[in-house]
Amino acid sequence: MQPEIEKIIGTLEILTQPSLRCNLPGHEYAANFVPFVWDVSEWGNFNIRNLCLSNGWLEITDADATVKQWQNMKYPRNFPDFNVSLEQRNLWRNKIDFLFQLLQNNLTTLESFFLVFKFEVDGGIYLPGMLIGETKDGDWVGVSHTIYKETEITQEIIDRSEQIEIDSNILLEENTVDLIAKIQAITSELGTINFSGDRGGGDYPYNYDHKIVLTAAKTKELVFEKILQATECLEINHFYSFHPDIEYLRDWCYFQENEAEKMYHRYNTINRFFQHTFEQTFIYRFSFWTRECIYVLGQTQGKNLAGVYIEGDFTYNP
Repeated sequence: MQPEIEKIIGTLEILTQPSLRCNLPGHEYAANFVPFVWDVSEWGNFNIRNLCLSNGWLEITDADATVKQWQNMKYPRNFPDFNVSLEQRNLWRNKIDFLFQLLQNNLTTLESFFLVFKFEVDGGIYLPGMLIGETKDGDWVGVSHTIYKETEITQEIIDRSEQIEIDSNILLEENTVDLIAKIQAITSELGTINFSGDRGGGDYPYNYDHKIVLTAAKTKELVFEKILQATECLEINHFYSFHPDIEYLRDWCYFQENEAEKMYHRYNTINRFFQHTFEQTFIYRFSFWTRECIYVLGQTQGKNLAGVYIEGDFTYNP
């Protein structure tokens, strides 16, 4: 490990001990700050696809399995108030089949994968299957459907910019643009199916818009990133600060006298460290329904990245 990285990680280890938590609402377990480093000599240049591969989150599957999953509405069936008419299900199934044929006929390469966060005891959390493929012009397209996020992270918890999204459509070739228009025509006919209700005891209302989403880009790595953003699994922002509002901390730490001021000082110290160490700091937030996996990273010399990792589970207590 380079001396610069060792110094950054060593400082972060000091700043995050004793155990420092991020106050993610409803997360009763973990959400601790853990120093993190991305070493390009081990994992290659940093991008979202390589990050998922390094974590073991990327599971390659057959395209037919993904399409079948979409057609059967396997993901929204996890909601207790799932109620879709037979007519609507048949429409969804037929249009998805037509979409798949369109992709097969117009893509020279077609790949399918799941993102999954595996647990040691009870399996794991699977996100909807995703399809990405290369067009005849050498561009890339990605197709999936939206996901649901349980946790709302306000600016009082993590102050950050609006989501960063790269608009690469202006660089796409003519045939790719034509294919996108055909895909969009199908997704428009599919429309949006809204699911709403409560996950237990009247305390956990949800509202989820289920729809097919589409992205396009010049490279495989970029379309991978963009399709995850389109599903709302991934959020990328400029990072500003952790818990910048002391009044918010006073409300959170009301049960311990003077604790808010101590916590505010610790968060502020880490915030200033990021500001002084990196020209820019980014937040990469992955949401696996109830599981949050958050990276706050800045780039060092040699394209390595360093920062902190936060992981937490939302807990239902109806």
